[in-house]
Amino acid sequence: MDWVESLGYVASGVIFVTFWMKTLIPLRMVAILGNALYLCYGIYADLGNIILLHGALLPLNCLRLRQAIQLREKIRDMAHAEFDVRRLLAFMSRHECPEGATLFAQGDEARDIYYLIEGRVRVDGLGLDVGPGNLIGEIAVFTPEKRRTQTVTCAEASVFMRITEDKALELYAENPEFGLYLTKMMIERLLANAQRAPEPSAA
Repeated sequence: MDWVESLGYVASGVIFVTFWMKTLIPLRMVAILGNALYLCYGIYADLGNIILLHGALLPLNCLRLRQAIQLREKIRDMAHAEFDVRRLLAFMSRHECPEGATLFAQGDEARDIYYLIEGRVRVDGLGLDVGPGNLIGEIAVFTPEKRRTQTVTCAEASVFMRITEDKALELYAENPEFGLYLTKMMIERLLANAQRAPEPSAA
C-alpha cells in the first residue's frame, strides 16, 4: 500500500467521523478536513470524480462553517443586548385610562399586551407600582388559560400603547431579539413576583 492509497483511507475515516458528530461547528471543521484530504487524494490518484465532488464540497462546507460561526456570535450578542421596546410602537395602538380605572382584572381574558408611556399603575395583588417604560400584562398572554393573573389599576391617569396577541406572536416569530427580550423579561417578572409573594403561615 503506497502513501496515496493510505491518504484515501485516512480521508474516508475523517468523513466517517462526521456522521458520528452532533455539534454543528466541529462537524463542519472535520468535514472541511475530510474534503481537503480527499481532494489531495483525488489529485494524486488522478480521480476526476473525487476531485469534482470534494472540490465542490470544500467551499460549501467553508461557507456553512462561516454562517454557523456568525449565527453563534449573533445569538451571543443578542443574549447580552438590551431590546428597545420603543421599536414596537409602530405596531401598537394608543390606549388611555383615567385615574382609578381598572386596566384589567384578575381572571379577565388576556388578548393584549400594554406598554406604559405615561402615568403609573398598581398591581393590586402584589402591592407594586409600575412606572413608564414597562410592559404590562405580557405573562397572561402566553399562559394556556390566557387569563389575567393580577388586577392592574391606574394610580394616575395613564397612557398606554397596546399590541394584540396575534401581532405579538408574529413579532415573536419574526424578530428573535424581541422573542429573547420577552422571554427574559417574563422570567425576571415571575422570579420577582415569587419573591414578593407572602410566605405560607406555619401550621
